[in-house]
Amino acid sequence: MKIAEYIAFTIDRLPKGYVFTYADFIIEVNKKEAVIKALNRMVESGKIAKLYKGKYYKPENTPFGNHQLNQAQVVKDLFMVFSLL
Repeated sequence: MKIAEYIAFTIDRLPKGYVFTYADFIIEVNKKEAVIKALNRMVESGKIAKLYKGKYYKPENTPFGNHQLNQAQVVKDLFMVFSLL
């Protein structure tokens, strides 16, 4: 399975609004650049959205467009970054 296929399969299984980083997909140390490139291509295609540098989330698509990310999820992610949780 190619890296892009593995990432797409894993993202499809994530709940809507889930925040993740490229480090969640690192299989081998030398594949870091390929993982980042695959994630950026998915952002360009609209499959995922970028929260900020290095952080992505799976948007909830509605008939009116993409639903904004739950603020609680953003705060939880920031707490994890600063190890406050």
